[in-house]
Amino acid sequence: MTLGAVKQATAILAVIFFIAAVFAVLSGLGWIFKGHIFTGLSRIVASFAVLGFMYVVVRFLGEILAASHRLNDRLSILGDDLRTQRSKVPASDTEA
Repeated sequence: MTLGAVKQATAILAVIFFIAAVFAVLSGLGWIFKGHIFTGLSRIVASFAVLGFMYVVVRFLGEILAASHRLNDRLSILGDDLRTQRSKVPASDTEA
């Protein structure tokens, strides 16, 4: 995956988590309007806790993957520089 694909996948998952949070709130409000106030409130709080935890984990994993991509790019540039310096053959001294 490229760096742009990682960022785009993280953004898509954030939108999916937002939609899931909206459905969780609507479900909790449905329980509240049925007369089960504590059940509805506990469902809303629990769903926000679970979805928030999952969002943070996905966000951190996306950032770690993006950082490893950037590090890999820098290391490959450094490796190319080192290879070009080694491939230069020193001039032979014929006078000695």
